[in-house]
Amino acid sequence: MNRTFRTQLDFVSVIKLSATLGFGSGIFITILTVLPFFHSDQSLLEGGLVFLLTPLASAFGGGVTGAFGFPFYYWYSNKIKGQYLSGKFAEETENKE
Repeated sequence: MNRTFRTQLDFVSVIKLSATLGFGSGIFITILTVLPFFHSDQSLLEGGLVFLLTPLASAFGGGVTGAFGFPFYYWYSNKIKGQYLSGKFAEETENKE
């Protein structure tokens, strides 16, 4: 059952979401970048480095972009009183023992 909520993410959540999306796009870019290495005279070491470093660099770039974009996101989210998100949600309760 999908439900819709109005929410506003905090700074850490925006960074995590941006970095995760950056990592995913880095994997996609890596696939497009590494495929020509298998059909050329380039070293497999170079292809392996591209395969390993591109998703990490893209995740870092996504996190930095999230950090720089957070003030605008915070302002805009306050202006529209949160954003609508839909999907599956589970509330986590902290055990304070």
